[in-house]
Amino acid sequence: MATQQVYDVIIVGGGPAGCATALALHRIDSPCSVLFIDDADPAMFKIGESLPGIAVQTLAYLSPTLSDRISHDTAQGDHARCSGNASIWSSHELHEEYSLTRLYGSGWHLDRALFDESLRQAVREAFDKSNDNSLPSRIVREQFVSIEKHDGVWCVHTKHPDMGTTNRYYSKWAVDATGRKASLARKLGAATLKNDKLLAFYSLFVSPEDDGDRRTLIEATESGWWYTSSLPHNRRIVVYHTDDDDPSAKLARTADGFLNLLHSHAHHISSIITTHHHDFFPGQKFPRSTSANSSVLDPICNDREHWCAVGDAAMAFDPLSSQGMITALNAGCFIGEELAKRISMESEGAGSDEICSIPDYYAALAQKYEMEKKQYYRLARFDGGFWAKRQL
Repeated sequence: MATQQVYDVIIVGGGPAGCATALALHRIDSPCSVLFIDDADPAMFKIGESLPGIAVQTLAYLSPTLSDRISHDTAQGDHARCSGNASIWSSHELHEEYSLTRLYGSGWHLDRALFDESLRQAVREAFDKSNDNSLPSRIVREQFVSIEKHDGVWCVHTKHPDMGTTNRYYSKWAVDATGRKASLARKLGAATLKNDKLLAFYSLFVSPEDDGDRRTLIEATESGWWYTSSLPHNRRIVVYHTDDDDPSAKLARTADGFLNLLHSHAHHISSIITTHHHDFFPGQKFPRSTSANSSVLDPICNDREHWCAVGDAAMAFDPLSSQGMITALNAGCFIGEELAKRISMESEGAGSDEICSIPDYYAALAQKYEMEKKQYYRLARFDGGFWAKRQL
């Protein structure tokens, strides 16, 4: 083991939470050595495009270049500004909330893959500027395979996605930022506890014209709820949320079933799709589906064993809260700062008075989220099976 290079932290997962953790670790006076393992395909479409205006604070904290990069990409037409929210929820009437009434103004409808790549580029820049350590921080594009501990040090096994070659890396701390699958934490015996059975069925549409609607539109129906957002280049995402055991879930898995549900029940969103001649994006044969339930990892971290989770790997939220990305970024900031404190404390033999409890942070987050989620669902005008279990 003495001949092996040992990083302070290995982060597995290159989404917003993982990037924020890496960037926060590199804001301290004596940056930690970080290995950032990510196998994301920057060209692959990703759902989760909404970023609120308040995110400018977090982005400025993480990197001085991020806000400028997003502004540049927006000006180039690769991201779109969001003009506000509209909902058909508590009644059949359309309720609108405009971004101009918010303290931080309009948010974004992002090209999510491009945004994530901008975050990873900010990580590369931060690593390059602070690589005067004996062990430089770096990013590797490899797939996580497994993890175990040897003599108090984590050993992470990876595989190159193209060549199939394998590697081993060593660290004092390990961070799971792999999203809802929590790949690393599950290898360590943690379990994801799901609070419901919510699924999201989504389709990407494209129109021959700009439909001009920059709102996020949410529409409640008898068996679930829909939302749509405009995306750059005349594209539009349409998502249907229902439980996996609801009869409509089976219909939503096919293109015809998805469209029938949309046009039969979500009349406002249907109107946007039909009026502007939206059609399925070329090459898309059927809607995709993904888990959208509320969940929490148990345990979220283990200070004694030196591992923790962040973002959706630690705690995932019903998309109705619209808190996924900003919560992941803020959690990454917190985890990065807390790991830096712990690493500094261990190297200097200092006291632990300044460190904060990671489980307490997530417990407070969960309490706030559950309270707001119940409030939203209780406002819905429906009371059938899907809604009743969420209005308790």
